[in-house]
Amino acid sequence: MYRNIGVLITSLACLAGTARANDISELEGHWRTVRHNAEVNITDCGDGSPCGYLIAVSEDVSGGETRDVRNGNRNLRARPLNGLPILWGYSAGKNCWENGRLYNPETGQTFRSSIHPISKNELQVKGCLGPFCRQQIWRRIDQPDHANNRSNTND
Repeated sequence: MYRNIGVLITSLACLAGTARANDISELEGHWRTVRHNAEVNITDCGDGSPCGYLIAVSEDVSGGETRDVRNGNRNLRARPLNGLPILWGYSAGKNCWENGRLYNPETGQTFRSSIHPISKNELQVKGCLGPFCRQQIWRRIDQPDHANNRSNTND
């Protein structure tokens, strides 16, 4: 029952939008998350759906870690944070990308997710675990600054 409520909430959020989700080009590029101030590069997965990769995360969030040490799968804990897939598996809805997955390396959890393009420079990204959902607005970055004043997660 709770799963159905989460799917309903995600579907309603998709219907509320105005942008068409079938054009991946409006999502492609570098985005800054709000809560973790991380940089994410969104590209085409190769099948016309969006995939997102972690490019940089601030050191206060990563704790100086450069690996995916909190992953629930011990075999994946040696993966570098730089280039880590954090968005995948989306299908095009009428006004958003839905039924995808969002991975949070800070907790090692994967959430059901939807991406709703609000404008050329803003995305509403929603993640749900059971009936509980959180959303935030990601903003487009014209020129990524992960090499400047932020912790680049390269080894």
